Amino acid sequence: MKNFGDVLSNNLKSCRRNRFYDNYDFRRFGKKRFSVRYLIARLLLFLRLYFAHLRIWNNIEKLDRLYERLDEESRNILLQVMSYRLLGEKYVKLPVNTPEYWAKLEELDILQSNSKKIDTGFIGWSLGKINLEREGYPVEMFIRPSGIYTQMILEQYRCQSSDTVIEVEKGDVVIDAGACYGDTAINFSHKTGETGHVYSWEFMPDNIDIFKRNMELNPEYAKRIELVKNALWSSSGKNLYVSGIGPAAKVSPTPPLNINKSIVVRTYTIDDLRSDKDLNSIDFIKMDIEGSELEALKGAVNTIRKFKPKLAVSVYHNVRDFWEIAQWIDSLELGYKFHLRHFTIHAEETVLFAEV
Repeated sequence: MKNFGDVLSNNLKSCRRNRFYDNYDFRRFGKKRFSVRYLIARLLLFLRLYFAHLRIWNNIEKLDRLYERLDEESRNILLQVMSYRLLGEKYVKLPVNTPEYWAKLEELDILQSNSKKIDTGFIGWSLGKINLEREGYPVEMFIRPSGIYTQMILEQYRCQSSDTVIEVEKGDVVIDAGACYGDTAINFSHKTGETGHVYSWEFMPDNIDIFKRNMELNPEYAKRIELVKNALWSSSGKNLYVSGIGPAAKVSPTPPLNINKSIVVRTYTIDDLRSDKDLNSIDFIKMDIEGSELEALKGAVNTIRKFKPKLAVSVYHNVRDFWEIAQWIDSLELGYKFHLRHFTIHAEETVLFAEV
């Protein structure tokens, strides 16, 4: 098998001949190409691509070790995602970008336009009150069209390969780390059924307000969802500083420059939750917590050793998470196998799945 560095180099050479002018996600980054939101997004993209070049090529051997551990579909996803991060949307089109994708998003846009809405205060996002029975989910919630597509249609925290399916199952005890508006919690509760339970971590007040509204709309699912208003980290009882807002809020042990405007949040680990609740099992851990995934996993090490739960961990916030998170899980020597999946037409929403 060729090493990943050679495969990536060859793919980059072939991609440089591409010109994709229909590969821009205006729902995520704004419709006006020269709006303030667009220009900020372009600046962030430039910075991301610059640092991606340095980090990817400086760690190509670590990526090669991950590449060797993946199944064929996951290897292709790793190749395409890294190529996109290196070259950008003009040259690389990710697998989600299909005619069906655009048609379905237009249909969902129309559905949202006719609904009651909540303004999130986050980069112009609004959430429509949408009934999802047509998508096979007997729920109603405030959600964005793209959220419906990734969560309910692509099933972002489910991975099917040629030899296994990694997903939340009936009766599972689930950790929903990064609950945001509650869509993942309701989805997981729907899957676990009455015998399961979902512990959802979310600490941002505005997000929690919408989370509670979605729970009120779905009392049958809400009764087995428990909200934990803390940040996940490697240890409990630690004060962390919050930067960003809405779905992009992240935590750091280092205070920001303007400390007077910073929110401070207390940490609580998965291991301590398991101990405090005297849980007999934790079956599935999902994490999408803006770059704190590795620290949070360290705070779940005893739980992972004891129960060997299925894992669905976002690795797109920091490019180094692609190899560092897999390497850390491997260091536990529990026999985890890895799969990689990607759920947008841009660089966000890459998930590393692991199962013993």
